[in-house]
Amino acid sequence: MKTVIFALVFALAVSWLTVPWVRLLAIRCGVVDKPGERRMHPDAMPRWGGIAIWLGVIGGVLGAELIGAFGGWFEITPSVAALLGAATLVAAVGLLDDKYDLSAVHQAGAVLLAAILVAQFGVRIDWFTNPLTRHAEQIPALLVVPITAIWLFAVTKTVDLIDGLDGLAAGVCAIASLALVAMALLMPIPHVTQPVAVVCAALTGASLGFLRLNYPPAKIIMGTVGAQFMGFIIAGSAIIGAFKMAAAFAILVPILALGVPIFDAVFAVARRAAAGRPIYMPDRGHIHHRLIDAGLTTNQAILVIYAATFLLSAGALVMVLAVR
Repeated sequence: MKTVIFALVFALAVSWLTVPWVRLLAIRCGVVDKPGERRMHPDAMPRWGGIAIWLGVIGGVLGAELIGAFGGWFEITPSVAALLGAATLVAAVGLLDDKYDLSAVHQAGAVLLAAILVAQFGVRIDWFTNPLTRHAEQIPALLVVPITAIWLFAVTKTVDLIDGLDGLAAGVCAIASLALVAMALLMPIPHVTQPVAVVCAALTGASLGFLRLNYPPAKIIMGTVGAQFMGFIIAGSAIIGAFKMAAAFAILVPILALGVPIFDAVFAVARRAAAGRPIYMPDRGHIHHRLIDAGLTTNQAILVIYAATFLLSAGALVMVLAVR
C-alpha cells in the first residue's frame, strides 16, 4: 500500500513540476491548438501537455521500482514494461500528430501496432468469464490478438474523443485509474494486480498534477500525446488486472469507469454514420458540447461528468466485490 501511495504522490509531483516547462516547450515549438468551430478556447492554446503526464507516470513507476530494490514488494514485470513501452510509442506518434496533424489512418495504425506488439508480452485477452456460469472460457488462439487490439484501440480513442473541455479527460482518467487501483488492492493476485495498482496509481497522480495548468481556466491542453497515452495505459492495465481475474464481473470496473466517454464515443460513431459522414471526422456533438449548449458553464459540465464517472466506478467496484 505504501508503494502505491508513493507512486501516486511521486507521479503527481513530477507532473506538477514539469507541466510549466512543457508549456513553454510547446509555445517555443509552435505546437498550439488554434480556435475554431469545435474549440472551446477563444485563443491559441499550447498542446503537448501530455508530455508532463508521461513523465509523471514513468517517474512514478520507476520510483516504485527503486523502492522495491531496497526491500519493497514492487518490481516491473515484463507485461508492465511492455505496456509502458507500447504506450510510449503511442504517445510519440501523438506528439507528432500535435505538431503535424497526422491523418486518422496513421494514428490508428500506430495504436494498432502498439497493441499487437504489447500482446506478444502477455498483455492480451486470452480468456473471458461467462457472466452466467462464472466459468472461464478460452478464446480461440487466432482471435486473441485481434480482440486485444480492438479493446486497446477502442479505449485509447475513447479517451481521445472525450478530451474536449479543459480538465475533462485528465479528471475522468484520474477517477477511472483510481478505480482500477482500488480493484487491484481489493482483489489481490500476486505479481499481477500489484504492478497494475502501481501503474494506475502513477497515472492517477500524473493526471492530477497536470490539472495544475489544465483545469479551467487552462493554460495548456494535453493534446493527442496525452489522451492516447492515458487511454492505452488504462486499457492495458485492465487487461493485465481485470481480464486475469476469475471474478465474473471484474471487467465492469474499466468499462463502467469509462462509461461516460464510451457512451459518448459509441453515440458519436452512430451520429456520424447516420449523417453519412466519416466516423473519424470531428464534430461538436459530444456530451460536453451538449451540456455547454444546454446552458451549463464549463466548470459545471466538467463536474457533472466527474460525478457520473465516480458513481459508475463506485457501482462497478460494489458489483465486483458482491460476486467475488
